[in-house]
Amino acid sequence: MSALAKAQPRELKGWHVLIMFLVFFGVMLGVNIYMVVQAIRTFPGEVNTRPYEAGLAYNRTLKAMATERALGWRAKVEVIASSAAGTRIVVRWRDASAKPLVGAMVKGKIVRPATEAQNHDLVFTETEPGVYAVLVKATPGAWDLSVTATDARGEHRTAERRVVWP
Repeated sequence: MSALAKAQPRELKGWHVLIMFLVFFGVMLGVNIYMVVQAIRTFPGEVNTRPYEAGLAYNRTLKAMATERALGWRAKVEVIASSAAGTRIVVRWRDASAKPLVGAMVKGKIVRPATEAQNHDLVFTETEPGVYAVLVKATPGAWDLSVTATDARGEHRTAERRVVWP
């Protein structure tokens, strides 16, 4: 008699199926739990540390934005080619009559759109009448830029733009 003739065919029994079923869904459940834990650990979804208070202050924010728009100031943002020293961001501010906004204090901030990592506070200097520039040492990619100009009377306007540099 040959070895093949002696070998008995294996029979699939109910407990085999149960074990396969439990192992399959156990692995799937374990991977899902791991992915959920990692997702929550790396990004909790919280952008503001005090969201309730920010929500209550929303009407004040809307009123301040309407007051800023009434000033009629306009900002044009340019990103000048990156160099070893950094990336140059230039903002041209104009008042309601399209004249350069001279002597303003201009500050800003750039943040990544999807995370709060690598945020940079910016202080612009006036290079020409109404033209404010800053050199930024930040990695290439997409950034959300927020720039606020405040004149000598204390009036201010904020411009927000998405900027991208290679």
